[in-house]
Amino acid sequence: MKDGKLAGKVAIVTGSGQGAGMGAALAMAAEGAAVVLFGRTLSKVEKVAAEIVARGGKAIPFGGDVTRESDLASCIALTLATYGRIDILVNAAQSPEMRMSKLLDISREDIFELWNSGAAATLLFMRAVHPHMVEAGGGSIINFGSGAQYGPAHYGVYAGVKAAIEKISRAAAMEWAKAGIRVNTVVPMVNSPANDADPTSNETLERIIPLRRIGDPEADIGRPIAFLASEESAYITGSVLMLDGGLSYLS
Repeated sequence: MKDGKLAGKVAIVTGSGQGAGMGAALAMAAEGAAVVLFGRTLSKVEKVAAEIVARGGKAIPFGGDVTRESDLASCIALTLATYGRIDILVNAAQSPEMRMSKLLDISREDIFELWNSGAAATLLFMRAVHPHMVEAGGGSIINFGSGAQYGPAHYGVYAGVKAAIEKISRAAAMEWAKAGIRVNTVVPMVNSPANDADPTSNETLERIIPLRRIGDPEADIGRPIAFLASEESAYITGSVLMLDGGLSYLS
């Protein structure tokens, strides 16, 4: 880990208690990054932190809600007090419970929950870490889109939120490039509790994904994110990386 591509870097990962967020945290820690695990359920991020430490990495858990700016500020304060800098932000958090719904059926409460936990929280966390990345000489932000953007029927609000995240990411990539801050988006298809809640069965997905399997959180999703966080991708910003086994090609 001392020789990893992220040695000496410090990352905050939201939604890191499970799924792709967990995979990103594990993969970046394996490359030498110290990771702050932000999750709504403290016990989940504590478990992931314990696994990272058991592997010889550095990690601390933080229980919080990305829709509360006070929790974002507290996480940043903890990160700076513990590690002294912020180099990487991965915004993987998103309320998973109400992703599939027709536009006329989704409740007003769910519309705002999806927006606030997705696009709004992503932008607010980006803005909050910006001055600290500037102080560190630059940084890398990786935000999460979704395949629903490319097939939005019955996922309209969720797809719209993820499309907004992509456009916000591209705008930030242009506006913050002079500060050495790169911003990219990934679109994963991953084994996770949120994916399991979708009415489309895993067996059906595996039949229609060209590579015939759903992505592993660490190997298939986390490692490409670690690449985007590293200097190996120093000339990549404002891009969308499809981590979906080729599924989007069919949309």
